[in-house]
Amino acid sequence: MSKIKAGKIEKLRKNYQFQKVYKEGKAQATGRTILFIKKNNEQCNRLGISISKKVGKSVIRHHLKRLYLEAFRFLRKDITKEGFDIVIIARKGAGNMTYSETVNDLQKLLARGKLMK
Repeated sequence: MSKIKAGKIEKLRKNYQFQKVYKEGKAQATGRTILFIKKNNEQCNRLGISISKKVGKSVIRHHLKRLYLEAFRFLRKDITKEGFDIVIIARKGAGNMTYSETVNDLQKLLARGKLMK
């Protein structure tokens, strides 16, 4: 397992993977971020990030996606449970978030979802 933690992040890429997490997973939310968590049969956590066009133009969406990815990468060492599909959804007001706000949001949501202490 330590090999996976040091390596790159496994990602959800296909629409049906996202739909399964939305349908069967549990949701946690803050004002600017929604987090869906669903148990999978893998030995690693897989991450998916979804940002609607309502959040902003492509430059803003891509910037946000990089922020969420980097925040998850930073918090990954604190995640105590393995074997979950995690989907992060940015809400409308998320377009002007800073890195520290993104980390705080994600940390809150992962703690609420009982994936970290």
